[in-house]
Amino acid sequence: MSNAEAAESNPAPRPRAGRPRSVESRRAIIQSAMHILQNDGYAALNIEAIAAKAGVSKQTIYRWWSSAAFIVLEALIADMPSQEGLVPDTGSIRGDLQELVRPTVRALSQRRGAVYKALIAEAQADPRFAEAFRAQLMSAHREIVRAVVARAQLRGEVPFEVDGDLAADLVYGPILYRLLNGHATLDETFAFDLIDAVVSGLRYRDAGVKRAAEAAE
Repeated sequence: MSNAEAAESNPAPRPRAGRPRSVESRRAIIQSAMHILQNDGYAALNIEAIAAKAGVSKQTIYRWWSSAAFIVLEALIADMPSQEGLVPDTGSIRGDLQELVRPTVRALSQRRGAVYKALIAEAQADPRFAEAFRAQLMSAHREIVRAVVARAQLRGEVPFEVDGDLAADLVYGPILYRLLNGHATLDETFAFDLIDAVVSGLRYRDAGVKRAAEAAE
């Protein structure tokens, strides 16, 4: 029997077309969760509602996520650009932080603000989710500030003694406080004023005060 005849009599199995069912199910679950979140709010978001919307069983969802909050977290992470695309490079620390903070403030003043408030509240009740929220989402934002500060240090804009983690606290602390407390608006004016204050603080260094603090330790 020739090779051609053998091939005809024993055809190779064809690969299955399309995406694997598990991939399609995950995508449907995430899309359904975000649809419920955007249209009905976080209070309406639960595993039962997501399963009904996605056309899957609750067991299918629990196979991948332990709560609805983890589904939303995965959606937010997937929606983030790559790290290289997130770190601004305008040539100055003021410009870099403005490019970072202004879109953040704008997003949190709209629908995303309610999502973050709900996830922060969830993190207070679920330690496992709190760890994932910090490690998978918030740490990425903090890393961008650290990169901006490191670049500014190399340019000689801020002292090398500036702590990148403290700089991230200075940037995001007032934003999240205003978001959660609701005492004032998140707008462009706030974004510009915040960056002016942060940059002034990072550039200021009183050597005498620092030496006194070190001596007291």
